[in-house]
This record gives sequence, structure tokens and C-alpha cells, in this order.
Amino acid sequence: MLLAFLAALGVVTAACVPSPAVLLGAIAVMAACIVALARLRGRSPILRVAHAFVCVPVLGALLNAVGPAIARLNPARYDRALAAIDARFFGPLVHAWMNALGRPGWLTDAASLAYASYYVLPIACAAVLYRQARAVEFERLVFSLSAILLASYAAYFIAPAAGPRLSLAEAQERLGGSLPSAALRVFLQTFERNELDAFPSGHTATSLVFLFEAWPMFRRQRFLFAGAVAAIIFSTVYLSLHYVIDVVAGAALAGLVFAALRRYAASRVRSDRWAPASASGAAAWQGAPRGRLPP
Repeated sequence: MLLAFLAALGVVTAACVPSPAVLLGAIAVMAACIVALARLRGRSPILRVAHAFVCVPVLGALLNAVGPAIARLNPARYDRALAAIDARFFGPLVHAWMNALGRPGWLTDAASLAYASYYVLPIACAAVLYRQARAVEFERLVFSLSAILLASYAAYFIAPAAGPRLSLAEAQERLGGSLPSAALRVFLQTFERNELDAFPSGHTATSLVFLFEAWPMFRRQRFLFAGAVAAIIFSTVYLSLHYVIDVVAGAALAGLVFAALRRYAASRVRSDRWAPASASGAAAWQGAPRGRLPP
């Protein structure tokens, strides 16, 4: 799946982006790493772990790599249209959301920490599953999160928008907060170079798919995760990073992708060519007992 997306992005980049050599080189390096780790993973435990988690740096890099292709392939900008939709259909909600509890500094800091947890929580859960040798659940979680992130990246081409983002100075003046908020703003400005990733909200889509998948896997922590996901979604609008319509679209995308993943799992069970190895994975998607990693 990652290789297919990289190949498609490479074609678009070569065709549309001026002076694409650097981007094409980065795409080639990512593809080479995926293939190399797949071939070499059995040679050492370190390579096995690297292969299991190679999607993390690749998906992180892809967020920025799609930016130039989006800018060239769809030069239109949809911020005015998205803001108008918010004003027409969600006006009172936007005002209440943006000014929750009178915007105290502690709430801005809490929202910033919640927003940052998006980058940590899914990886931490995947690491726990891997450490506990819960192979089927690990593969299911990683595959689902990879699928929703790639779907989000592809959807950015439909209606490119920057969102209601503020400069560092404006954010400090209008949003307030202390060290956690300032650190998050610097992090986003430094590492998220793609400024056309507002619609749909990837934070919303990915967090909801994570919750759908983690719910049966972490029964003791499921309500804690639900609260964390709710806080992440709250932070997207409260911190002036997304329009409300971005959140709605992200939730819709999460539902579509999760439904597609369920259908895909069922098809793997029905198809003889996937049995028996894949049957256990698909059965686990329906709540079957856990599989385990090989020793």
C-alpha cells in the first residue's frame, strides 16, 4: 500500500512539480527502505523492529512530500469557501468552540498537549502490541492507521486549504497559553511544512480510526482513549488549526475508511487464495482471539 502511494506520488511529482529531483529522490529512498527492510527483516531483531515500524517515518515524511504536488495539481484554494460553510451552518458552534470557558490559558495548554498526543498515542499502542507479541492486532492497527493517513493525504488534493492558522505572534496574542502551547506551535511550524492539509482534518480521521481499532484491543484503557480522542478533536478547532467543516469531513472519511477495512477483512476470509494465513487476521478484525508474533 505504501509503495503504491509512493509510486503514484512519484508520477504526479515528475509530471507537475518543477525541478522535482529532490522530491523524487526522497520518494525513491522511502521506497527503497521499505523494500530493503522487508527483505532483511529476518537477519536481526533490530531489522525486524525497523520493518514493523517503517511506516511511521514514511507516513510522517509523506505529509510534507505531497504538499508541492497538491500546490501544482490543484492551484485553487478553498479557505474562503470552507470559512463560509462554517459561518453559515456552524456559526454559533464555532463561536462557542473557539471561546470555550472564556479561553483561559490553562485550557489552551491542555488543548495543545491533547493535540500533540495525536503523534504519540497510536505509536505507543502499536509498540505495546508488538512488545506483547500480539501480531494480528498489531498488523491490524498499523494497516488501518496507514490506510486512513494515506486516504487523508489523497483527500487533500480535492480542496486544498491552509485552515484558520495564525502566525506564531498572532497565536500567542490571540490564543494565549504558556510553554506547552508555544512548543506545539514551533513544532508544527518546523515539521509540518505542508500548508494545504486542512481539509479534511487528518487529526480527526486518524484519531477516530485509532479509537475504532483500539476499542476491542485495550479494554481497560478504552474510555481513557475515548477521552483522549475527544480532546484531540476539540483541540483542532480550539487552537485555530481547522474549520468545523474539516472535522466533519474527517469524521466522514474515518467512517468510510473503517467500513472499507471491514469489507476488505471479510473478503480475505472468503477468498481461498488468502487462506489460511490471512483468515486469522480477518477473523481478529471481527473480535476473534489474539494471534501472536513468531519467536
